Amino acid sequence: MAAHEESGVTIRSRPGGRTARVSEQVLTATTELIAQHGVAAVTYDAVAKLAGTSRATVYRKWPERDDLLKDALMRFAESSVSAPDTGDVRSDIVEFLCSISDTLATPIGRAIVNASIVADADDPIRQLSNDVLQARLGALQHRIDTAVESGELPPVDASFLNTMLAAPVYLLVMRDRRPLTRELARRIAHTVLHGLTAPAP
Repeated sequence: MAAHEESGVTIRSRPGGRTARVSEQVLTATTELIAQHGVAAVTYDAVAKLAGTSRATVYRKWPERDDLLKDALMRFAESSVSAPDTGDVRSDIVEFLCSISDTLATPIGRAIVNASIVADADDPIRQLSNDVLQARLGALQHRIDTAVESGELPPVDASFLNTMLAAPVYLLVMRDRRPLTRELARRIAHTVLHGLTAPAP
């Protein structure tokens, strides 16, 4: 695993030959640039310099800058937010909330959210941010599906559940600049899941 403490970026390394290794370096460099300077700082020259490769190499693999951004952000999302399956859906959702909080507290997490907020409706960063959200929803959907199958939860739309769970985390971390404690994560999970499982009046 390659860890970059200064930018708050931690990415799992993947096995492969030189081409795969260079691609990893390019994606890591892209992520670091976003974390340190924002999306606008991602240029072919800047990425190549930070990755220790040539501009031509970066361009050959990603002739469209938006594709480079997407690959870097999706790689970050896949390695930073997960929904574990321990058999206890409440505990797993607490871990899910903590992983969201940890991601939002990193420079790149803040950069992605801030860039999407100020972006115009047709700005590609909006779609890229949505792609990151969909990756998170996929992880949550899988965990919800298993909880429904085991009888822990009634059928529920993962997108709706994600909104109910994640909104307090975003407000706490992004607006109030406060860390999410595990106790608060438990309270959020308990309140939301209690509403799902409580009998109808």
